[in-house]
Amino acid sequence: MLLVLGHPSSQVLRLWEIMDVKAIMLNAYMLAKSKRTYERIRKVGLREYFGIPEDVQIWLDSGGYQAMRRGVALKPEQVIKWYTELKPDFCIALDNPVPPNDPKPEEKVKRNVKWAKEMYGKVPCTLLPVYHPVNDELFEEYRSGYSELGRYAAVGGLIPRILTVRNASRKEGYKFLVKVRKEHKGWLHALGLGSATTIPILKELGYDSTDTQTWRHKAAYGKIMLPGRGERHITDREVRFGRRKISEEEVIEAMRIAKRLGFSWEELKKDFVKRAIFNAYVLSSLT
Repeated sequence: MLLVLGHPSSQVLRLWEIMDVKAIMLNAYMLAKSKRTYERIRKVGLREYFGIPEDVQIWLDSGGYQAMRRGVALKPEQVIKWYTELKPDFCIALDNPVPPNDPKPEEKVKRNVKWAKEMYGKVPCTLLPVYHPVNDELFEEYRSGYSELGRYAAVGGLIPRILTVRNASRKEGYKFLVKVRKEHKGWLHALGLGSATTIPILKELGYDSTDTQTWRHKAAYGKIMLPGRGERHITDREVRFGRRKISEEEVIEAMRIAKRLGFSWEELKKDFVKRAIFNAYVLSSLT
């Protein structure tokens, strides 16, 4: 399975110089927020600006969710312009998330299908329209609407249901993943679900790719990820939430992995970047 490692536009780590990286994801809205930076990237291209090798795929998300949280409503024509100028290899169609108990899911589904159709064929990248967890009737609207938009698609809106809750909605989230995989015969991407616990499940379900920002986010909170064990705190800061501090047995395991990357244990404890690289390495090993 392909793991797409998400990066903020302000700090793209050159992971490909340290480990095998197949793909990275950037955010079009966040790139466009700085007009000066965006213009520089537009002139030379994403690869040259960030030093991305030709054999590393570049994925671009519209940034619609981040824009919405800032009170900005993106339009398809704006995102088409960004994708056309930035020329990623793969790009996510602009969409409106459909949260649980949404009072008007029909409107959002119709809008998402309409937007995907508007964008398809107008961008130089492989476009992935997005399915969201909805009832059977609305799912059929998605399926029929996307049927002529190529073989690539994505499933979105599942992070709140799968990664941040521990109740019945998690079961519903996994059921929806199974449903979409059964119905969509082409390439299927799981948006934002690349964690140590979900990657093995996605592989078992037959998903082709997923992306993740957790390798950075966990590192920022002083955490590393261990294969089959989840996340552990390793810094000297107080643990206020999440899993326990790392055990002695787990330290030995972590040190073995750190040694492969050329890091000492003390460097891993003190350096966010090294923790982030460690986490990216561990997640990549699960695919």
